[in-house]
Amino acid sequence: MNLQDDPGALFRDRMPDLTPPPAAFDLDAIVRDGYRARRRHRAVLTGASATSVAAIAAVLAFSAGVLPGDRTDPADPAHPTDPAGEATTGAPPGSTEIDYANAGYPWPGDSGFGDQAVADQLTAAGRDAFDDLLIATGRFEASDFQSIMNDPSEEEIAQYAEDMQLSLEEAEAELSYVEDDGLFVFTGHTSPGNYGQVQLYSYEATALAAQEPEAEDWNRHLLEVEALLPGGWTAEPGPTSEQFFPQHLIEDTGSLETRELDDGRTLYTAVDDCETTLAVTYPNAAGLRATWDTGCDGEEEVPVDAAAFEAAVLAMPQIDYDTGGLAEVGQVVDVPTGWLASDLAWEEWAEEGAQATGQLVEAALSEIASGSMLGSASALVSDDWEYLDPDAVRLHQYTVSGTLPYSTTIDTTVDDASFDLTYTLPGGWLPGFSGEDQNGPYLANCRADFECREAEVGGRTAYIAERRDAHEPDAGSGSTEGWFEGEYEITVVDPDGWAVSVWMAFGNDDFELSADEVADILAQLPAPEYDAELEPVLAD
Repeated sequence: MNLQDDPGALFRDRMPDLTPPPAAFDLDAIVRDGYRARRRHRAVLTGASATSVAAIAAVLAFSAGVLPGDRTDPADPAHPTDPAGEATTGAPPGSTEIDYANAGYPWPGDSGFGDQAVADQLTAAGRDAFDDLLIATGRFEASDFQSIMNDPSEEEIAQYAEDMQLSLEEAEAELSYVEDDGLFVFTGHTSPGNYGQVQLYSYEATALAAQEPEAEDWNRHLLEVEALLPGGWTAEPGPTSEQFFPQHLIEDTGSLETRELDDGRTLYTAVDDCETTLAVTYPNAAGLRATWDTGCDGEEEVPVDAAAFEAAVLAMPQIDYDTGGLAEVGQVVDVPTGWLASDLAWEEWAEEGAQATGQLVEAALSEIASGSMLGSASALVSDDWEYLDPDAVRLHQYTVSGTLPYSTTIDTTVDDASFDLTYTLPGGWLPGFSGEDQNGPYLANCRADFECREAEVGGRTAYIAERRDAHEPDAGSGSTEGWFEGEYEITVVDPDGWAVSVWMAFGNDDFELSADEVADILAQLPAPEYDAELEPVLAD
């Protein structure tokens, strides 16, 4: 982000109708703190600015001309049209060069990323390369790495074709499915670049093993292999955490070795007390990282032969991935440092904070909308059995559901309108709307079928997304009457850096509550209870 001499003043000039913050909200002091945080940020290769007040990011984002939805002001020639959309390579006009490290892909949607043919190719190569190493540990057998297909008989095919009115070829195709994938299967994976401004695409396979040879709890990630498409990462050693952009292919553990190979590949080897990691960069800008958990902190040691592990990694082929959608990031927005999923410090008080917040909300709603009902609030904490990726980031949030005393009709049921309420604590996000092809870093979403707008409500900023769809009768589906669907997705951001969001659905077009009225209710809700002094741990 381009810094101005006085971004606080520029912010005030550009947003003259913004409700002034309370006197205790010292904008100039926050901007000065933001400058200091940025110096630390640059010193650690895109570390992050302080997160105690996420409004810093909002002030600086607006000061740079960033409009809701991650769209910059088209009248401002200092900024590209779309920071995460159209490719702006920085190369001369007509050049096909791209800065892969500062590029990424769009959010693939809820269906996820992955090409099954590529995944199958990687699975076959990965099993050939690594199965002997895994079998040698005594925790796996050769049959574990074989996919089992359903092999229908001619009689079964004929009967199925008759029953389903299919051709024999169609019936055989439907009956020839995978019954068991086996172990060490590659699947598509997305990783947020700069907290979701772009996405990194890859394929991952993991060999899960028991902590002890005879145990049945397969929760040890003995071997993890990730094949990375070009874009969003750098071979420069550094923390592999999602807190950084571009992300780093391999960490410098103090014993990092680099070797240029004759075929244009580069091999990186890093060994520490707990694991051995090898990485490869390919001439086509793709990469691969393999990590073997050798054991530490009381775990049983499972050593791996260094030469055999290296040979297995180098046996993995270069894949010519489809990089359609890859585009350079025109402007990397500054996001307050996010929380590592493995940083469990907040869980010491998270449930207590959620319940205390729920009680405050219940008391507030009894005054704002008498007759409201609220369930039990909870924090989105990890489960005891959950594997916590040490590189992943997550938001800190409280959730609670309830009803408001306003009647609505869903299908044929008439009842009070229900809602899902979420408090998001500071860290890892920005105020605003994310674009349709993004999944962050802006907290609110503006989906394709929603109308979206921003408003100032009670000294806070509301991001309002509203959908109203009236459907005509559809004889094809058997519907003889029209119907209506409505949704509100509204987020209100407080200057102190926290946010409260609500989702509501209603089935009548004359629903009593407008989106603006819901935003007004949200703006009257209390601040959440949380430890404002707790800061995210930045990965080493």
